[in-house]
Amino acid sequence: MKKSLSVFLSFIIVFSLFAPFAQAASFKDVPNSHRFFDDIDFLSGAEIITGFPDGTFKPDQAVTRAQAAILIGKTFELDGTKRKTSFSDVNTSNTASGYIESAVEEGIISGFPNGTFRPGQTVTRGQMAIILAKAFGLTETAGVDFADVSKTSAAYPYIQHIVAAGITYGYEDGTFKPNNAVTRGQFAAFLSRALFSTPADSLSVEFLNVGHGDATLVTFPNGEVMLIDAGPDDESIAAELDLMGIEDIHTFVATQPDPEHIGGADYVLKNFNVHRIIDSGLKSTSQEYTDYTNASKAAGLTLTQAKVNSDISADSSAPVHVLNANSGAQNADDGSIVLELTHGDVRFLLMSDASASLENKLVADYNLSADVLKVSQHGGSAATTQSFIDEVAPLYAVASHGTGANFADSSVLKRLTDAGAETASTTGGTVLVLSDLESFYTVQYNTFGTSQKAAYSAH
Repeated sequence: MKKSLSVFLSFIIVFSLFAPFAQAASFKDVPNSHRFFDDIDFLSGAEIITGFPDGTFKPDQAVTRAQAAILIGKTFELDGTKRKTSFSDVNTSNTASGYIESAVEEGIISGFPNGTFRPGQTVTRGQMAIILAKAFGLTETAGVDFADVSKTSAAYPYIQHIVAAGITYGYEDGTFKPNNAVTRGQFAAFLSRALFSTPADSLSVEFLNVGHGDATLVTFPNGEVMLIDAGPDDESIAAELDLMGIEDIHTFVATQPDPEHIGGADYVLKNFNVHRIIDSGLKSTSQEYTDYTNASKAAGLTLTQAKVNSDISADSSAPVHVLNANSGAQNADDGSIVLELTHGDVRFLLMSDASASLENKLVADYNLSADVLKVSQHGGSAATTQSFIDEVAPLYAVASHGTGANFADSSVLKRLTDAGAETASTTGGTVLVLSDLESFYTVQYNTFGTSQKAAYSAH
């Protein structure tokens, strides 16, 4: 998928899953019982589609090629400024001219051999398949044949792609009806479903909003899930994971035994299908640690001690290397599990509660560099030193902490911003970072909506 398109895709996916549009427009001809109500409601709330001045949506009206260009353009935030196009039948005054030209430049839509675009021509279901497959970079093939779609037709491979992505399955009679005009309601359904499909090789890292504590959820390209730490208590981690609909956790990592890291671990082990536990090997006399170890025994799981330089990933395409783990350390901070997650050109450095002295050791032992840094000690002033920041040179830094006395230290944040890093705090909501191997995209969301979306190219 093109980088310029991926950023808005990641935004829409997260926004739609975690922040329902309470302000979505209501159309008098689209009742709650309408088959495409949810799709239309979603896209209108995202300000991708609009209705008519009389308060209707006209879901049965056919979509023109110009309208399709506008909708795709708004979805991916393409430049819609009216301008001269390469088509003889689309002049500068045409409302869709900017979106048409931008979509053509992105390779999503093309014109006809005679140099026309035919903006007023209706879009067929076959053409819609071509547009969606190109826009979303769909490549997986379903291998499903329809009685009315020839394998030699231009739309055939693209229909296979959108079927594989779960955007549509055709009609019950085994047909696809590729020559039928697409209605506004159908377009909304196709587009909203496409927005829920992510690239097959994408990786997501979510820094969860659990108050003053750490909890990082990694979803690998192969679908496996790793949870690194579980926040300070059961309630905080439960609120995040239950909202996301998580059922299985392949790997749980306890980077160190302090309560803000394993306070919710017993809840995780009791309520999710955890396959294995990677542990720092450090001990504690706290009640939270006792609850954690008892829950692991009840689940029949062994606390496997992390080994430096080992790869604990659940997916070979995204290795997770242990840079530090020391069960004999004088304190939990120095013994913390520090992880480096690599996905193509994108690198994440997850520091747990590493002390300044441990940071110095890591700089001496490794060629440290990271695009995304989860800062140590929740942004506390005793870590994330200037020399460490200079070595790592992060593009984006996340501090997972609480409020009031537990807020991140302003001097740490200033050092990061002065070094050119964008910073985010989980007090503003969970922070999602989505990697596509070459670039990463960030979104921060909470129960009230979404803020901060940005795109970055890896080092």
